[in-house]
Amino acid sequence: MKKYFIPVVLLTIFICSFTQDTDNRTLFTVGGDKVTVSDFEYVYNKNNVNNQADFSEKSLRDYLALYENFRLKVREAEAMKLDTIPSLKNELEGYRKQLAKSYLSDREITDKLILEAYERSKTEVNASHILVKCDENANPADTLIAYKKILALRKRIEKGEPFEKVAKESSEDPSAKNNGGNIGWFSVFGTIYPFENAAYTLKKGELSEPVRTEFGYHLVKLNDTRATRGQLHVAHVLIRFPEKATPEQKAETHHKADSVYALITSKKISFDEAVKNFSEDKSSRTKNGELQWFGSGTSVRMMPVFEDAAFALKKDGDISAPVETQFGWHIIKRLEKKDLQAFNDVKGDIKKKVERDSRSEVAKTVLVDRIKKENDFVQFPEVKLNLFKKIDSTILKGNWHADTTLHNSTVLFKIAGKSYTQAEFIDFIGKNSKKRNDKTKDGLLNEYYENFVNTKCLDYEESQLEVKKPEFRNLMKEYKDGILLFELMDRMVWTKAVKDTAGLEEFRAKNANKYMWGNRADVAIFNINDKKAADEAFKMAEKKKTPVEIQAKFNRAGDKAHVSVIEGKYEKGQYDVVDKIEWKQGVTPVNKLNDSSYQFIIVKQIAGPEPKSLKEAKGYIVSDYQEYLEKTWLEALRKKYPIVLDESVFRSLIKK
Repeated sequence: MKKYFIPVVLLTIFICSFTQDTDNRTLFTVGGDKVTVSDFEYVYNKNNVNNQADFSEKSLRDYLALYENFRLKVREAEAMKLDTIPSLKNELEGYRKQLAKSYLSDREITDKLILEAYERSKTEVNASHILVKCDENANPADTLIAYKKILALRKRIEKGEPFEKVAKESSEDPSAKNNGGNIGWFSVFGTIYPFENAAYTLKKGELSEPVRTEFGYHLVKLNDTRATRGQLHVAHVLIRFPEKATPEQKAETHHKADSVYALITSKKISFDEAVKNFSEDKSSRTKNGELQWFGSGTSVRMMPVFEDAAFALKKDGDISAPVETQFGWHIIKRLEKKDLQAFNDVKGDIKKKVERDSRSEVAKTVLVDRIKKENDFVQFPEVKLNLFKKIDSTILKGNWHADTTLHNSTVLFKIAGKSYTQAEFIDFIGKNSKKRNDKTKDGLLNEYYENFVNTKCLDYEESQLEVKKPEFRNLMKEYKDGILLFELMDRMVWTKAVKDTAGLEEFRAKNANKYMWGNRADVAIFNINDKKAADEAFKMAEKKKTPVEIQAKFNRAGDKAHVSVIEGKYEKGQYDVVDKIEWKQGVTPVNKLNDSSYQFIIVKQIAGPEPKSLKEAKGYIVSDYQEYLEKTWLEALRKKYPIVLDESVFRSLIKK
């Protein structure tokens, strides 16, 4: 739907956000509908920026006129039932869903999580862990077995067994057999939230209590901490050696890497040339050796020795001596470094990460618990257990079909007195069921049940947002008014003006004096690529030959010379070529141009002022016609919906 900007400005200034202290006095009525002081004061303050909201009588009355027009249009849109149009209803519902997301978490908890993440980003930690796997929805018996096992491992360490030894022997993380459980350095968002929490709350050398995550139970040991090193962008030259290289092969590739490094540092070749000619990293060679950003806060991890060498470079452009990793020898060039930014500069980015991260479940859990508490959540565990017993293991294959007897109105739980039945839960499983190999039957059913409860709690909370959250209610009202007014203005002004050719022509005729050409030179501009042809064409023009006749002579097939002609009427300032000539009838001298072509101009006549056609001035006429349509339409609306201002209430707003 195409919109035109002049009317939109007056429309959009009223799309506001939040309410201030409520003043429910009626300032004016629109066809009997009340508009309060609070309604007016907020938009007045919101849209009069740079201290223009001085509450002087002139300022208030000027703004009141605009706001009255806005309320008139809203009233008309509602009378036309534009809010019943399916496309607009869908748009409004889509906006509501997006807006509701920011309200369906505990804001206080979210703010704390954002600040916590920023504070943690100042520090990197090095930690080790031991894992005992346990499904997050495992039944109590299996959970207890895993918990006892992790406690037994913890006792072994407490009695003096080295952490690394226990990790290699007993951790169910396969990598532990090689690294002794050490997962290296990481920072905020570098691992799942419960694990991160444990690492950041331990002291150096301290061992955690069992930590529960989606993977099972962990013992976490904090090895070391350091100030965050920031993020790096580097390029490298890689000289590879075979996966199981002998000492001789490593020495040979080291010698080659040293030679390349010497060529770079002696400036015999540039770093980019070294990448092109010697690097054996195919993925980065075409990008001058550039790698992805890595370091604190990124998802990219490099080999520790590579990172240490890269972060040791002091400034952009510095190049390291060859560094060995399991892949070969690297010559690293520092391109750019980002240090930790101020909180306000990164708050928005951290908020997005928090919302995507597992820690967002913390805010969601707090909210769901609050919803349950505030709305008298009651559940019936025996009903749930009986239902679970009647569901067989085909639920794990994703093709389970409920027995019709299960599809009944037995109540599983209640929220605010509203019952949620066994049949609704069965339908929920049907919509969300898929093949799962990572769960037991009861574990999967518990997951489905918890998701069902959480979904219904959040659905209930969302349904109450207009009642509980005045700012949400106002945002929804304002967005609704906005999309209705766009539709209304499109029908009554914007598209109507563009499509009404007869109306535009009539409007142009009535206002012909407004759309006038000034004095114009009626010219034919000749451009010719040959001096001899230009001179001949000039002589023909002096003999009153027409542009068509001149072109016919020179633009014949096979002729080298080529004559082009531009004809038209031009006002001063429209075309610099015409501006430079003397405005009188006749032919100007042949002029050689910078591109070695030649030009002369026939001035046919100097035309006096005359009205522009609709085609010639359509952009201006459409804009003015839209303004005219809106003005006359508003006059009609004021008669249809009389506005009655309470002058005494209005005058109480005047402060100067």
